[in-house]
Amino acid sequence: MGAIDREHPEANFAESWQTELSLLARHDVFFETRVADCPALIEAAHALRYQVYVVERKFEDAEQHSDGMETDQYDKGAIQGVLFHRASEQAIGTVRIIQPAKCGEAGLPVAQLLHESNIELAKFVSLADSVEISRFAISKEFRRRWTDERVIAAGRPLTRLETARQANLPCLSLIQFLLRQCVDNGVVYWTAVMESTFLRMLARMGIHFTSIGPVVFHHGFRQPCYCYLPTMLEELKLEHPDYWQVITNGGELSERLALLTQQASAPFRKRA
Repeated sequence: MGAIDREHPEANFAESWQTELSLLARHDVFFETRVADCPALIEAAHALRYQVYVVERKFEDAEQHSDGMETDQYDKGAIQGVLFHRASEQAIGTVRIIQPAKCGEAGLPVAQLLHESNIELAKFVSLADSVEISRFAISKEFRRRWTDERVIAAGRPLTRLETARQANLPCLSLIQFLLRQCVDNGVVYWTAVMESTFLRMLARMGIHFTSIGPVVFHHGFRQPCYCYLPTMLEELKLEHPDYWQVITNGGELSERLALLTQQASAPFRKRA
């Protein structure tokens, strides 16, 4: 058995933390994603989007967001989540769910982009059972600091797998939030317009989207895509069961999703 540092018990705790807690347990201790349902949380989401999309990634023009907030016409009526680091109570990430019923006759933004290429989103998903995921962002500064802190806690360099698992935890928290909101609202399809690099990152994590049509130019080159949640979770469980545990909250959300699809009056089905 290893020696116990009685002068620095937090070091012993940190070391055991790395080896004893499951990924889901670590998530529950370190992170929480909250619905932005009050002015303070909505402001936190918009300020974080400004930090990521304007300051860090230069995707948006700073002159168009002089108030330090990144917003657009789809925020009204959207469901927004804000990711918090529990220990510091710092807002470190955000994501947005756009519902088709809130978009008027034009439909989801991805549907509008596809229509320009004469592609109908309805051929790939059930529009009434779909949402669009956007503004998925985590502070680069926090990601760097979080990984560094995990190395210090371990007292040794992390392996490549350990580094990826630790770095992915904030992302998994946001995805758990997305899944929970969609199960609560009877949604079984995610659509999005994503960077290819982000799609590849998600694929490495076991979260697979299917491309729709060619790459489009929308704030840079992006790929319209979708996924059917039951299939995505089945594949994720096979490839990365520990990630599946986090995203489904130990299987709770997977069970609720299965019940949702079984009880639907018009059964959901995966589109070709």
